[in-house]
Amino acid sequence: AESFNAKLKAFRASLRGVSDIKFFLFRVSNIYA
Repeated sequence: AESFNAKLKAFRASLRGVSDIKFFLFRVSNIYA
């Protein structure tokens, strides 16, 4: 169960990172557009 929780946390962290990158690119494109 512990390893599953660790995988879930890593998966959520990677998802959050992807959404942050998309949001960052969205903001940058708005600033420089």
